[in-house]
Amino acid sequence: MKKRGIKIDKQKKGVITIFTLLSVVFIIMCFYSSSFRSFYNITNLLVQCVPLACVAIGQTFVIVSGGIDLSVGSTISICTAIASKLLNTDSVFEAFIGSMLILIMGIFIGLINGVGINFLNVPPLITTLCSSTILSGLALYILPIAGGRINKDFARFIFRKWTIISMPLIILLIIFLIMRTILYKTSIGTGFYAIGKNRQIAKSMGVNVRRTGIIAYVIAGFCAAITGLLLACRMRVGDPTCGVPFTMDSITASVIGGTSMSGGVGLLSGTIAGAFLIGMLSNVMNNLAVNQFYQYVLKGGLLIVAMIVYSISGQIERKRNERSN
Repeated sequence: MKKRGIKIDKQKKGVITIFTLLSVVFIIMCFYSSSFRSFYNITNLLVQCVPLACVAIGQTFVIVSGGIDLSVGSTISICTAIASKLLNTDSVFEAFIGSMLILIMGIFIGLINGVGINFLNVPPLITTLCSSTILSGLALYILPIAGGRINKDFARFIFRKWTIISMPLIILLIIFLIMRTILYKTSIGTGFYAIGKNRQIAKSMGVNVRRTGIIAYVIAGFCAAITGLLLACRMRVGDPTCGVPFTMDSITASVIGGTSMSGGVGLLSGTIAGAFLIGMLSNVMNNLAVNQFYQYVLKGGLLIVAMIVYSISGQIERKRNERSN
């Protein structure tokens, strides 16, 4: 338990670092750009970062458990496409029922991924890549081009604002508190870290490896479906390709926030900070009219730098442990 506490403390130091970086970038941009520091832009920025933060939380569960989910972007796309059909109604109640069905569909997609990986022993990269391809095709079949309609009153409720506080932020807070409880306060959460470190050792310790692995992908599918609903309500239409950037961005946010791609390491608070950092940088570059090409280059560069930094720190930690032993 003592070693576990030490590792958590080290992860918390990484989270403090990413929050510090986030604060520094925010302060610098407030001084540099008057349009960025405007109240309207800041409130919009907080709302715009929520969808990425939601899907990145789910991605963190998967990466912590030693996997990866390349299907979250396509899950988001098909959810917005279906939302344009199910939520195209004048009844708020029917729109609510439709949104519940979409969340169930996200859970089902995660379940299929989890079963394929943990029972059929297909590698996560292959399973989720195949899922992503199939879902992308289905999204285009359901909605060939952006269109449809989302119930206006339902969308307004989902994106209601009270000055700086908004419904998307409340939704994110609720998701964070629920997922935080699952990850840190339950035996299932301990199992995610255990199978991420070593599945065989975790199994010998009594962890139900297959069930735990499936739950991680179910959570990822559920979080991706929430993001799909949020995007549909924000756009008021469906878009069969809107989820494409979220696959890479969710991985980047998770890794920047301190989650190890090798599994077994990661904190949700760091992931959220990483998501807000990416969202803020995108907002800054849009305000400065930076070409989208450079935005993709920056995101890729951030991912590479984060992986190098955490890899080096991991090697240093292992050497220290070897010396101490």
